[in-house]
Amino acid sequence: MPIRSINKYTVVKRFSLGKQMYDIEDIIYIQEYDTKNQDAQKVFNSAKEYVTDISSDMYLSLNNKFIVQSADDTSSQMC
Repeated sequence: MPIRSINKYTVVKRFSLGKQMYDIEDIIYIQEYDTKNQDAQKVFNSAKEYVTDISSDMYLSLNNKFIVQSADDTSSQMC
């Protein structure tokens, strides 16, 4: 199984995930989408602390209206 990178996203529409509310301009990190296996993806907050796992469907929904990948995404490997 290949290692999936973790990408940085900016919230563009308010939503709740893992008992936490994310506001516009908040930063979150989400594990790369696995198109082949559609495995769950890990979500991290702006402090790079684990929040929850989300399904591929949830990721696609978030990516459709609630988050955009940050232009300054240098988060391939979280330190």
